[in-house]
Amino acid sequence: MASMVIHDRRLIGATPAWYNYVYQVNANSPIRTIVETTARRARQSRRLAKLHILCHGFEANWSIGGQICTPTAHGGFGLQLGMEGLNLFNYTLARAWNGLVDEIVLFACAPADTYRENAGTWGDGRRFCGYLALTTGARVIAARDTQYYRHNDGPIDFGAWEGPVFEYSAANPDGVRIPDPSPYRVQRSRATAA
Repeated sequence: MASMVIHDRRLIGATPAWYNYVYQVNANSPIRTIVETTARRARQSRRLAKLHILCHGFEANWSIGGQICTPTAHGGFGLQLGMEGLNLFNYTLARAWNGLVDEIVLFACAPADTYRENAGTWGDGRRFCGYLALTTGARVIAARDTQYYRHNDGPIDFGAWEGPVFEYSAANPDGVRIPDPSPYRVQRSRATAA
């Protein structure tokens, strides 16, 4: 089955090319175009086994429930993907991927984070990942913590995951912790693409 990577170029580094489809986007790329182009590529292949999204995740030092700023930043505010980003305000656009993608891996900082006072708000990352899974019918793999990557010696390499990683699905939109997330890697070479 086919694979695809979407790389928002604000995440500095060379785009990994060992995918059937490589799609580079930036701050001027409308999210609707990104979603529709991805759906078109998936239909051309009849289905995508893997959709990897490489971008920044939005983190902020906001306690929305407490209406104050916190000393540390927390994730869960969506993805810096294209012009508008992808978040709880527009995740339904991804409905175009329903039935076309088996697995979506979010290589971004803290998309699955939910600070306790942001639960149930637009900063609820677990809810965002769960809704994305329900909307697309795909399994969504995402980390809770800030992620670090290398980009100086070739294509972007996220290496080992930082912190816990969760799988969201239509069967379990609340997410389940993955004991060994090592199989979910960026396809940097022929070996990792196998």
